[in-house]
Amino acid sequence: MELTAEKYHVVSEEELERVRKQHAWVADPIIKASEEVLKEPFFKWPKDVKSVDELKSVVTQLWYHSATFPKVMGIMLGLTSLKENHMMPFYALHIYGEADHHEMLMQWMLKQGILENREEIDRHIPSVATNACVNLVYQLAIEQDRSKWLACLNSGIKRCSNHFFIEMTKKLDELGANDPYFTIHVEADEHHSILGLDHLEEGADEFRQEVIVKKALEGISLWGFMLNSWIGVNRMPEFDLQGNLTNPEKACCQ
Repeated sequence: MELTAEKYHVVSEEELERVRKQHAWVADPIIKASEEVLKEPFFKWPKDVKSVDELKSVVTQLWYHSATFPKVMGIMLGLTSLKENHMMPFYALHIYGEADHHEMLMQWMLKQGILENREEIDRHIPSVATNACVNLVYQLAIEQDRSKWLACLNSGIKRCSNHFFIEMTKKLDELGANDPYFTIHVEADEHHSILGLDHLEEGADEFRQEVIVKKALEGISLWGFMLNSWIGVNRMPEFDLQGNLTNPEKACCQ
């Protein structure tokens, strides 16, 4: 089957801004925390990368993440209760958009000589942090809490993913090795990160809002933990309810 990146409809900036404002109670902490992740060690690392080969530790871990997430989304869809059936098209579209991305990444790694053959990927063991990020979403799929799922995966993690792919795309442009796998995520993840908020439950009280925000921030913490682990740094950013970083790096580690 031919791989394609043409799976996402265009959404106006006005529509994205409407959703942001309507759900500011969760959107604002997510935006704040995701901006803090941009200051983590991982985002200082690409400037020193001089060749595609130096990206191997990152893209091999990324492949596991990319290959696993559509399966988790499938569980979320498959376990959807009858009263939540209205969400099935939303989940299904997201799965469809992600289903072949790991194959796009595999073909790019083979083309660039990062892997000698497909079987080599099996020699790369997912890091503890990569597993932790993926396993959080498995937990959410089993729990079937729509608002936690949307705030954590579709909004928090996907916003951070958007930042990651922007950085990767810039570096790969410099190296002359960019690929649709990377460029499509810049647009797609931005849309996912905002549009999911429009499906949050209505009338959540203050405590319920705190539960949802904390789950979103947990996802952002684990995403930052995962990216740092890909470059050999053992650090997980943590946030308060407003999305402020509560454990800044020590001066010796910056």
